[in-house]
Amino acid sequence: MTIQDLLKKADSHWDDAITLIDIGTELESRTRLPEARRILERALSLAPKDFPEAYATLAFTHFRDNASTAEKGEMALIQGLEITDSDILKAWYVAFIDDPPARDYFIEYLGNHADPRLRIILGHALLWQGMHDESAMILEDARASIGPNIMELLPKELSVYCSSLIWLKGAKPQINIEESVIPILHALQERHPDAYVNFATEITAWQVMKDWHAVLDVCKKTLAKFPDEETTMLAMALAYDKLGKSHHALHMLAKAIGIKPTFARARMVSARILESLGEVELAKELMYQIPEANPQYAAGIVHTAIWAFEHGDKQVALEYYRRGYADLKPFEKAQFESHPVVKQIAEEQKSTILLNVLQ
Repeated sequence: MTIQDLLKKADSHWDDAITLIDIGTELESRTRLPEARRILERALSLAPKDFPEAYATLAFTHFRDNASTAEKGEMALIQGLEITDSDILKAWYVAFIDDPPARDYFIEYLGNHADPRLRIILGHALLWQGMHDESAMILEDARASIGPNIMELLPKELSVYCSSLIWLKGAKPQINIEESVIPILHALQERHPDAYVNFATEITAWQVMKDWHAVLDVCKKTLAKFPDEETTMLAMALAYDKLGKSHHALHMLAKAIGIKPTFARARMVSARILESLGEVELAKELMYQIPEANPQYAAGIVHTAIWAFEHGDKQVALEYYRRGYADLKPFEKAQFESHPVVKQIAEEQKSTILLNVLQ
């Protein structure tokens, strides 16, 4: 089902909370965040107490959206907790609690919960807190408590379980993704063929294992079902690039940008490949389009500034740095602060200001 199909279905089911939640959840997984937010907000206005997990999905439409804020996401979770008092939401909220005593209280309370589906969410939330050992232990226990019929029961939370194991692979290299994750994802894909998230998670799994041929196979399978999924096209392009097929990669990236012109990362990857092929002017054109194609994406504007500075265009670099840096989200600013080129741009700006003052 395409994005347009989902939006049309939402419009024709505007008073059906269950259908709207399913559509909003799917749109969030496909990074159509403002659309997902509008639909989820409508669903929750129709049935504010009946679907607590929808508040978590609504929160992620804020967390993942360049045009929104983490504070709005946290407020969506808090609103859901106040309305539903849901333990599922409490498990999600663990990911964002800054106060260690409060966090530990929630972990102790939820860790003894009988529902393994809730403990899967708790295990995932602990990854956001950097608590890898505790997360691995809770996830292993949750899977075991589902029982030997796990592939028949197949709770949808296993998608979160699979994502968590893939995330843990870096800290726990002994995790065998091919044995522990891929069979579950295939079963979930068969059970829920219209849910993009299980296909996307399989792509990520093979990327982590650096099996680029497998990535291509899963991308092709995914695009056969979701033909307008631009992030899958990006994944396919990255795999082609790893395999030395630059022109195949550029073809997929052009398709991704055509479907979603605001897709800054596709432009950045295209520019990198074009530059490696000696097409510097084409690369420059793509990079300088980012601030205009997605003016709300501050990180993309700062990346453009870095590119301009590295290519000797200091005036353009300063212009984009000034335009984008102040609007970075805190975690983005923390990442850019240690970037050596950003430090050089900041020094260049200080010199420019000093020169203007002296004149």
